[in-house]
Amino acid sequence: MPPFDPVPFPRILRIPRSDDPASFALLHVNRTGDDYTIAATEGETPYTGTVRQSQLKKLRAKNYQDSDEEWQRVISYVFGDKSHIAGNDTRAGIESSASIVGEGDEDKELIITIRKRIQGITQRLGSVSLKQDDEQAIELFDWTGTAVARADVIEDQLSSLRDRYSAAEDTIKRLNKQLEDFISAKHQHEEQLMTDFVQLLNEKKLKIRNQQRLLASANVDPEKRKRHR
Repeated sequence: MPPFDPVPFPRILRIPRSDDPASFALLHVNRTGDDYTIAATEGETPYTGTVRQSQLKKLRAKNYQDSDEEWQRVISYVFGDKSHIAGNDTRAGIESSASIVGEGDEDKELIITIRKRIQGITQRLGSVSLKQDDEQAIELFDWTGTAVARADVIEDQLSSLRDRYSAAEDTIKRLNKQLEDFISAKHQHEEQLMTDFVQLLNEKKLKIRNQQRLLASANVDPEKRKRHR
């Protein structure tokens, strides 16, 4: 089953910062073809960058061994795009964090580091670098509107799923009740058949005993016959 992803781009993402655990970065992600155009801010400085499909290999860590297709799915997951993710694949254990590199008011970078955590072991998969871009307008009002619109759609979707779940649960309860009634009727029928069989068997036994008595009474001792003559 293909993933259900009802809201088109752009997306607004919140990524926690590893260099300041109390803070986070906001990302405005748009998609053109298979490329992602990103504008971001940590609350003070604007950053921009483009993640190009043709350049994904350059973003991988050297010790990352999975296929290019898997790396593409990881990137899609991190930037909120479920179009490359099939079925129940949720990219378990994938985490992303942001950090600021550079000092002063110019030439800073926002680094998005992608990791995979499994059973307490963390592997660095790769990273995406966004450059400081003071010309980029950070339109937080528009970003908020985008985030709220997406939240509204997801809330409607959740409500629909709850209704479907409730209907499915009612159907399951009804089917279970029908199954219980069927099993109960089956047991009653089997018990009735057994009762009828035992009754029939007892009647047959009684009939046989009666016939045996008749035969026994008809088989008179020859000496008794002579005395009656």
